[in-house]
Amino acid sequence: MSSRLVPYIPFSGSLVFEPEESGRTGPCLVHTGFTPAWFRRHMELDCGAAWHNDPERRRRTYVEMGRALNRVFPDLRLGGRPEEAVGTISQVNTCAFMAALFGHEIVYRADGWPDNRGAPLTDGQAERLRVPEFRSTAVFEGLVRQMDEIERRWGRIEGELNYQGVLNTAFRLRGQKVFEDMALAPARAHHLLDVVCDTMMQVIDAVHGRQEASGVAKGYFATANCVVNMISGAHYRRFVLPGDRRLAAHFPRFGVHNCAWRVDPYVPGYAALGPIRYLDFGFDSDFALLKRTFPDAALAPMFSPVDLERRTPQQVRAQLERLRDQIGECRIILADIDAGTPDERVRGFLRLAAELWGVPVEELVPTVRNF
Repeated sequence: MSSRLVPYIPFSGSLVFEPEESGRTGPCLVHTGFTPAWFRRHMELDCGAAWHNDPERRRRTYVEMGRALNRVFPDLRLGGRPEEAVGTISQVNTCAFMAALFGHEIVYRADGWPDNRGAPLTDGQAERLRVPEFRSTAVFEGLVRQMDEIERRWGRIEGELNYQGVLNTAFRLRGQKVFEDMALAPARAHHLLDVVCDTMMQVIDAVHGRQEASGVAKGYFATANCVVNMISGAHYRRFVLPGDRRLAAHFPRFGVHNCAWRVDPYVPGYAALGPIRYLDFGFDSDFALLKRTFPDAALAPMFSPVDLERRTPQQVRAQLERLRDQIGECRIILADIDAGTPDERVRGFLRLAAELWGVPVEELVPTVRNF
């Protein structure tokens, strides 16, 4: 049985993760994700507050999203078997969930995923910050009500929330001052990051515990370091690595999400986390270095949606050939495909990957979860 973690995207929104043995494996899989604007072009989609707070509405929407994908890509069946969708917590409040537990308002949009609104912490507020009483917040109480309803109606509380990462949430709470603190007030930066890490572990344990009580095994987590490229590798090791090390020790299986940035400066720090089980990165990264350094991880290069739209077929081929030759087995993430991206570009990408890895194109499509 594999010990690796792999990504999945519930058709749209942020990456979440699952054990590799939960789905299809192969020498190469391509995980696609589409923006709300893409779905609004093909169906009625409203990502407002009701979508995030009503499990049945969300389930019906996933069914329609899957059907839309299957209509547009009938040969690829990117929507899987949408009629089998069940109610889950996947994508509830997406990236805005954790900051909301600290008091930041969640701002919903019909045509996009929610964001946070709130004044950045002042110096004094950052220094006095403590783990919030998150269980009594409206957003967590609402999640508990949803989990109770999901268990009543579907038996098991499936799905994954986006818990962000230590630096991601600190940035949402403090803004760019968190980077200034690293240079000018390191004790303040350490305190903020420590509190965020403590909160993450308590929140994840609470949600995972509720899911496990319904029969859904957890024991894994992939942290999100989307803004790590805004600091140096040395600053990562000094300020963020301590929290990531605690998270890695806390969860039996641990991975790191980086977005589509060059990951090389952070490799020494990530190597100190132990045998991480998942790592994603941009196509400018040193593939050979990553293959050598993380032999136990599912390696997942992220192909930029801008590159998908603007690069020539010859340029895309060169990128994928380098990936095949230097990493080989991998998970390619093709996320945030927008309404303006020609559908043929998506088909062409998968057909090219199928040619280069020598498999039928339909075998590149991961098993679609029931969400």
